[in-house]
Amino acid sequence: MIGSGAARDAHGSEPPWRGALYGSALWRLWLRRGGAETVVRHAADAVPGDAKLGDALFTGSYSFQGETLISRSQPVWEPEGHSAAWLEDLHGFLWIRELRAAGDELAALHARKLIESWLEAYAEWHPSFWRIDILSNRVSAWTLHADFLLRRADDDFRRRFEAALTAQVRHLAHGASPSRLPFRPMAAARGLLLSARLLSGGAKRLRQAQSLLQQALKTAPGHDPSVSPVPSECVGLLEQLITLRGVLIKCGDEPTAATLAPALRETTACLSTCLLGDHQLGRFHGGVVGEAGQIRRLVNVGRDAGPGSADATGYRRMSVGSTTVLADFGLPPTGGSSAPLSFEMSDADLRMIVNCGSVRMLAAVTGTKLADNAAHSTLSVEGSDARLRSDRRNPMVTAERRQREDGDEVTGMHRGYEARYGIVHVRRLVLTRDGRTLTGTDTLTGRREHPFAIRFHLHPKVHPIGGGDSHSILLSRSGREWEFRFEGEAALSIEPSVYVDNGGEVADTWQVVLSGRYRSPVTAVTWLLLRSDSK
Repeated sequence: MIGSGAARDAHGSEPPWRGALYGSALWRLWLRRGGAETVVRHAADAVPGDAKLGDALFTGSYSFQGETLISRSQPVWEPEGHSAAWLEDLHGFLWIRELRAAGDELAALHARKLIESWLEAYAEWHPSFWRIDILSNRVSAWTLHADFLLRRADDDFRRRFEAALTAQVRHLAHGASPSRLPFRPMAAARGLLLSARLLSGGAKRLRQAQSLLQQALKTAPGHDPSVSPVPSECVGLLEQLITLRGVLIKCGDEPTAATLAPALRETTACLSTCLLGDHQLGRFHGGVVGEAGQIRRLVNVGRDAGPGSADATGYRRMSVGSTTVLADFGLPPTGGSSAPLSFEMSDADLRMIVNCGSVRMLAAVTGTKLADNAAHSTLSVEGSDARLRSDRRNPMVTAERRQREDGDEVTGMHRGYEARYGIVHVRRLVLTRDGRTLTGTDTLTGRREHPFAIRFHLHPKVHPIGGGDSHSILLSRSGREWEFRFEGEAALSIEPSVYVDNGGEVADTWQVVLSGRYRSPVTAVTWLLLRSDSK
């Protein structure tokens, strides 16, 4: 079940007493007090839909987060074997825009039948699918596309639709307080503000919605440039910002729309920064790779707000020729991983060096928690996680970029091991101008001796082939070959690893590990990835 737990957590679950209240007959009566609101204003969806996806939905193919369910008649709303992320998308109903893009009355009729099916099971509060962020997306989708859904609907559907929409909006207004920010606050702000602008009783929610929006903007990329947001969360955030701006402009609220511009610019820039060579996202902090087509459409619209800064967050990207390197040199977001200075690398559309996968898809695999340092391509001390916090006076993480004659250089530092082990870690990455050599130097400074390990997790389709000596190995995938070498006091080994894909499927793979012992005052290990084929 999504969001289950004894107390409110990073993903928005509620304490038991709230569940008891929300499931009561009294709460149902409160949500329906005063009758249903009606949709009194329509605004176009500023995010373009995908007609091909709409056609697939029409034929019963539900594809979200890289997972697909085939259900020819009605969807199975809680199927076995699908991830929490897939269920969030299914119950969020934002896919109505794809059905609408299919463009005919049959698509609208199909959408109404799906809503009727959903209402049979979930018209009343549900501990998972009335979670504020999921409910907010549903409110946004139903409100924004009400003209499409209701154009030829009969009175019975209209009555049920408006009653259910009103109940959800009132639940949202109760749970989305600016003083108690919900999980994914921009989703909540979008749902509340659309209801305030487009529904008959919205005026009483307008001030709350505007206040919530301003609080949510403080969590957007770029507000604190030292933080690395979850890349795949930025997909939803950009979609929310784009639709919000479109509705606000349609309603004549240009001043509020203007406040979205910085977040729009930086979220668009963050998404562009976090793309690897396959046009999908790097997998950091429990995120997933996303869908290339959706990301491309959103980024194209988001660029209308103007250029943002590629370095407005903690991510640093280098891309030359067919080689793309994406490094996380920032503080983790709330609920993120404890693996600073990790990186991923691709050769054209082939991922080579990766992190193990998404905690949203699988909590633990073979004893290794996917949020741990050891599940990332970075350095760990004593096999433990780094402990990081925001500290403006003495930053826990720093990042620099500079252009060199021989290529691009990014350098990151973190002090996540300083309190326990007295050690500071610095990682420098240099990608040559032809994109054929990546040089990394991991430097430790401090007071006490401790063992360390530098890990390079390989994509399951990358095959490690032993080199001619103990300091090199060949990495091969689909004819692309990279030689891995290192210099310094460390031992090279090839160890088992795992790779968890978007659907939660676990694949066995390998990791290259450089193991050593830090010796005061400085220990440095330099490693190189050199393109050795002729492509």
